[in-house]
Amino acid sequence: MVQVDVFGIREEAPSGLCSCGGACGSTTEKTMGEMFEDLVRFCQESDLASNIKLRFIDVFEDDLKGYDTEHTMFKNGFALPLVAVNGVVRFYGGISHSRVYDEVKKICQ
Repeated sequence: MVQVDVFGIREEAPSGLCSCGGACGSTTEKTMGEMFEDLVRFCQESDLASNIKLRFIDVFEDDLKGYDTEHTMFKNGFALPLVAVNGVVRFYGGISHSRVYDEVKKICQ
């Protein structure tokens, strides 16, 4: 099982460019929570549905204990949302379905 954690602020839109080069396929201004829900739907409909576990962690509402790297990255100005795959932050500033899919697929092979 591959764990994908998204760190963000549920009711806010991302504020800047993301590590995947743009708006991550979104043509409308979505909140980080909405982007996460889109990722959940995408993953549930993919061939990886039984191999992936997704969790949204609100950096203001949830306890960040045990997430030292993510907390440090957020505090040092990396744009939210941060996307971690099996505990390693892979992307920041947006959620790219295809990039998350590719990372999970590599682990599952």
